[in-house]
Amino acid sequence: MTTRRSFLKSLPLSGYGLALDAASASIPESDAESHEERLKLSPEPSSPFRPLDEIRVDSVAMGRLEVCDGDHQVYFRAAAARSFQFATAGALGTHSVSLIDTDGRVLARRLFHLDCQTQIEDEGGEFKRLLKDLEWTMFSDGPVSAVRNVDSVYTGFNTWVMDNTNTMKGMRYFWPEVKSSVDFYVANQREDGMVWENFESCTPAETDWERRFGYGGFVRRIEDDRLLLRRAPVENHVEAYLIESIHTAWKTTGDTPWMSSRLDAAIRAVHYSTSDPYRWSERFKLLKRGFTVDTWDFLCASESNLVGGDPMVIDLTKTHFGIFFGDNTHLISGLRKLAEMLHAADRESEALGFLALAAELEERLNALCWNGEFFTHWVPEDATLKLDLGVDIARQVSLSNAYSLNYGMSAERCSAIVRTYQRIRKEMPSTSPGEFYPIYPPFERGFESENAKWEYMNGGVMSCVAGELALGAFQHGFESYGLDILHRYATLARANHGFVPAILRGKSTEAPARTFSQINLRDLANADTGAGRPGVVGWMGEPENDLRKMPHGMQNFRDVPFDLIDPATNARRVCIAISSTEGFARHVSIPINASARSFYLLHTKGGDDLVGSLTLRYADGSSSTEYIRAGVNIGHWWGPTDGQFDDRSGPATPDRLQVAWRGANQKFGNVGVYVAGFSHPHPEKAIASIDLDCLETDAKWMVLGLTLSDAAMHLPPWNDISFGMPNNWGAAALTAALIEGLAGVRDQGAAFSHVALTPRWLSSGVNNATVSVRYPASRGYVHYRYRFDSSARRIEVAFTGSAKRFEVAIPLPPGMAAKLTVVDGEEQSPQFQTSGSSTKLAFIVEGFGAHTLDLHLT
Repeated sequence: MTTRRSFLKSLPLSGYGLALDAASASIPESDAESHEERLKLSPEPSSPFRPLDEIRVDSVAMGRLEVCDGDHQVYFRAAAARSFQFATAGALGTHSVSLIDTDGRVLARRLFHLDCQTQIEDEGGEFKRLLKDLEWTMFSDGPVSAVRNVDSVYTGFNTWVMDNTNTMKGMRYFWPEVKSSVDFYVANQREDGMVWENFESCTPAETDWERRFGYGGFVRRIEDDRLLLRRAPVENHVEAYLIESIHTAWKTTGDTPWMSSRLDAAIRAVHYSTSDPYRWSERFKLLKRGFTVDTWDFLCASESNLVGGDPMVIDLTKTHFGIFFGDNTHLISGLRKLAEMLHAADRESEALGFLALAAELEERLNALCWNGEFFTHWVPEDATLKLDLGVDIARQVSLSNAYSLNYGMSAERCSAIVRTYQRIRKEMPSTSPGEFYPIYPPFERGFESENAKWEYMNGGVMSCVAGELALGAFQHGFESYGLDILHRYATLARANHGFVPAILRGKSTEAPARTFSQINLRDLANADTGAGRPGVVGWMGEPENDLRKMPHGMQNFRDVPFDLIDPATNARRVCIAISSTEGFARHVSIPINASARSFYLLHTKGGDDLVGSLTLRYADGSSSTEYIRAGVNIGHWWGPTDGQFDDRSGPATPDRLQVAWRGANQKFGNVGVYVAGFSHPHPEKAIASIDLDCLETDAKWMVLGLTLSDAAMHLPPWNDISFGMPNNWGAAALTAALIEGLAGVRDQGAAFSHVALTPRWLSSGVNNATVSVRYPASRGYVHYRYRFDSSARRIEVAFTGSAKRFEVAIPLPPGMAAKLTVVDGEEQSPQFQTSGSSTKLAFIVEGFGAHTLDLHLT
């Protein structure tokens, strides 16, 4: 039996504490059993209760019942009776149920623990699963990194300020530490206010970053020269990210003294951004940068060439600067967040000053960059500058438009931006996975060294853009569009085994028009795929460990046709075996006498990773050699691997090595061969022969087929996953869209002291949902149950949390109006809100405890 004493021992003694009042402390421990007899709880508190759980209390004596929450606030009272029932509510932690007599004496007291975690339980389970998939995606990229500086150890979700701050948007609902990484960057802020964007370990020797960035003090060593702080000179968003990270950590923890002590660092960051010649445009009085893809850190080729070819370097006398709107909308948002924090810290006059600065910047930015549909990507300081990038940059829509939806821009502009993305969805390639581009349309040229078209930042499809766009759509009256985005990513997560990739290819790759020509290897083959025979070596020279199930005849592997020898028709001579091992050929020359732009080998290897050399020989006596090595152009035949099952990141360059065939043999259920693509370095020359040579290693090189092509080398990608950024960041943006958008829980205070609650389940067709949203870094939480009964024309919501004030807005079903609104048992006359096509019933609920809404419709 669980006793009060044993349950108390099971409760955590830190974090929530077990602070009992004087009356409780006066109850002898020896009397604990009698308290259980006097005051029975059903169910018994053998484990923590969740908010809004129903508890029945039976008493052997008459008296007044009081239930206190984790902050010792009474949230339920009942007059004298033998039986009571209440819903758990209020602050998380240790709750007390007290039976008090008419003289105010405590006759009995029982304790239980109230706790919850962030979770969604929706009818059908689609969004419960999506939230779990997003949580898994965030956690699988880390979840934390650590660094030691002076006498402190700091942790974070990523070593980059930008990535860490964006990941915090989702991880704060699951992870207990959010301030530490902020403290690291505040502690190491440069004296003039500049914020480092990244750190990494180093040795005492000069690093390449120091060679590249040392000219402007954009690198610094700390920790006895073993830790390098750096800042890509081209970047101009880092200071805004520091402000945002301080604000997010404060909102999550509710730690106002901590936040107050970081405000001067935030103010220094603003002063640096708005005065330093690398950051501030004296012409436009806005933040400036060189020409990059939105907020990323590499210049286009023509601008990079002006500064010696380094895409991350800028020069005050050579670089063409311009106004990138996203740096500015982010700073404007940061200034308003800074003002909010200054107000909370009783620094009101400074708060007003930063609000005024935000308004000035916004007015200038709108006049310069707003084109009526979206913010123009980049406006040069030199109006005569023309960049040859193969696209009209004035009509490109870049990702910071989606972010700006959530930066406090006007409702009119936000609606126009959402409609712009809806237009892109109609215009984008038919094979695109979504309209969530970092830049659209992509550049035709100018970023080849960093990005091929439709990959990564040049036309990839990003989950972070999808998340920001979905959240903005929910907030600005486009609920069905926000819901559609979440539906699409729920489907994507299921297709990727519960994982949400950060970037997808913006358009499916297409095979070039091409003609193939298979090379006959029958006269050169010297080995069997099976056991072999006298004079013909068996597969790898290993008895009872072969590839006898390999198909033969005309076969197509990864869209490349091969003519494979039938062992029964060629005296078991099926493939070419190259090795320095006895019984294998050391050298084989394959006659070609044909032209080709590319060719493909069907081959594999055993033994050493450095396998041999492949030499193209030409009629003029010249040649070209490539070494064959594992992971580059060949792979091991046991347990063959490639990117087929990688749900996290795609190849940064087109695949040239893929598993072609996989099967089983006598000893192992996973053996196979590869197709490897080779680009002909001199396609203007006819190839006389292809020579295969062994090296003096134990490697065994087995070649089963050779095919020429008149087109560029191409192997179809296994999936549409692109590359270039961590997955946790995009998953965090989608988490915020799901929690703050669809579930409708937004923190208007700090640690959920003031909550905006707008459950949007109606738009999803979900009639029943239970939602818990929790900050593990504090006891801040919101919990509610939503129910819509269409036949009864009734919406019921029960809710509680750590908030003192709830601003509730309930979307109304189309064609229905409110007939009667009852809040906490009393009829109310709510206000009406209209946003886009959505009409909501709005009212304010004050006070702690469990609240109920009963909305009757007509």
